[in-house]
Amino acid sequence: MKIPACVLLALSLVGCATQATKLSEPQLLRVPYHSIRTNADRDYFVYLPRGFAQQDKWPVILFLHGNGERGDGKADLDYLLAHGPLMEAWCQKRDLPFVIVAPQMPMDDQGEVFYIKNRSLSEIPKRVERGANPYYAHHAHKEAMQGQLSEQFTAEMDNYVTSTRGWNTMDAEVMAMLDRVVADHRGDPSRIYLTGLSLGGIGTWDLASRHPERFAAIAPISFPGPVRMAPALAGAKMPVWAFAGGRDPYMKYCYPMMNRLEELGDADVRFTIEADMGHEAWIRAYAGDDLYTWFLAHSKASPAVGVPATGP
Repeated sequence: MKIPACVLLALSLVGCATQATKLSEPQLLRVPYHSIRTNADRDYFVYLPRGFAQQDKWPVILFLHGNGERGDGKADLDYLLAHGPLMEAWCQKRDLPFVIVAPQMPMDDQGEVFYIKNRSLSEIPKRVERGANPYYAHHAHKEAMQGQLSEQFTAEMDNYVTSTRGWNTMDAEVMAMLDRVVADHRGDPSRIYLTGLSLGGIGTWDLASRHPERFAAIAPISFPGPVRMAPALAGAKMPVWAFAGGRDPYMKYCYPMMNRLEELGDADVRFTIEADMGHEAWIRAYAGDDLYTWFLAHSKASPAVGVPATGP
């Protein structure tokens, strides 16, 4: 049967329209820079979401990894794919509508820590052609679930903020990366979100308290924040959603900061306890949709924008 010319023309137009609106595929970029902190050439990851090329402005997540994902910023960079929103977007192939920035902490003096010394890149999830990667079991640690509250943030934990091996030492470098990504990859300065796990959780508290004008919302996971940081965050009316595991010994130290934020008038404060989980509460927090939806519900009315003149 001969197909009428008008039908062929209509089919042709539909095909052209479909081709014209085809969304760009996700990309995982390794961005090189020279680290002032280490005086070495290093890389950091930037994830570009599906449809990046078709949209002018994108919300941005700055992700700070935990202590176990440190490395040289080159051969070790793939350890950043072990956990967090970068793993969810790239390895699990979830269409998270964010540009994601993921720097790597240097090794410092942590190379002999057992979970770093015994790690292997072969265990890191890969982006597979079909399906997704299984999540590892989160009941590896069987600490008792604790309901006792603590009004103190111990000196040992506070040391993570001021030590020479924490995210505090990367402040200027990380903010320069963020400025560069916002400028070069269509980042929306009014929708920049900060999150991190474990060491990156305390890094989230610290970085947000130093630069509260830059972030529309933060989500520190599996590490409490020192109460002394509360005034800077509450003063900026920072939306905060913290997570901890009920079997995590650090969980009980989270309450003083959360209570202080509310006492100082921060109206958007959430604290979620995954009662059955240990330190790895980030598995459930990042695997769900709620956190990303909550991020997107927040924006800065008059965001401050850095000037990426030099640096990463």
